[in-house]
Amino acid sequence: MIKAMTQILLFWLLGETLHYLTGIPISGNVLGMLLLFLWLMIRQHLDDQLERTSHTLISLLSLLLLPGGVGLFFLGERMQGQWLPLLLAVVIGTAVSILICLWLMRRLMPAEKH
Repeated sequence: MIKAMTQILLFWLLGETLHYLTGIPISGNVLGMLLLFLWLMIRQHLDDQLERTSHTLISLLSLLLLPGGVGLFFLGERMQGQWLPLLLAVVIGTAVSILICLWLMRRLMPAEKH
């Protein structure tokens, strides 16, 4: 698990470095995960450790996103009158994310044989 976590952190660091050096308007963590994805696509192999570690991190994802959601409640006065656009952005963003994930799953996962 330590090897896999080190790989994930190294790609994160690589993404942050790339973001810092180039000024690309994409956050470093997203760049790092894109680089990890490209590396895995080129390599055509996923280590068992990396798979288990990523599944563990995904299961804890709600805990990682919780602080950002809670932070919205402390913006009370600044958010006055902004709830409808925020709600629409969240609902539309979630719907688009789900559709893209479903499309990617259908394209990238092998079909089950019955």
